[in-house]
Amino acid sequence: MSSIVHPHTGAADDTVMDMDRLIAMANQIGDFFAPYPPVRRIEGVRNHLRTYWDPRMRKALLDYIHEEGGKSLHDYVVAGAKALIETDTEKKGYYGPPQA
Repeated sequence: MSSIVHPHTGAADDTVMDMDRLIAMANQIGDFFAPYPPVRRIEGVRNHLRTYWDPRMRKALLDYIHEEGGKSLHDYVVAGAKALIETDTEKKGYYGPPQA
């Protein structure tokens, strides 16, 4: 991960965003998709993270899940984030719900 230089202090900082804020944002995304059927809920979270989150934010979230087990996240948010890893090897370009 490359360092980010703080604009006011000039100090390098590898932290993309406070983890508590990332967790809150991820759970808000999960709350939006909560009414959806389980498969679409997970896909919705994955698609949102993949489309709108900076790669460093996704990495920080996945590191948190790997290291802490995602204990503060909704189960389907964890599943959606883990689905990012699985889809990185798939054909790129389609971000919609599962195709029948």
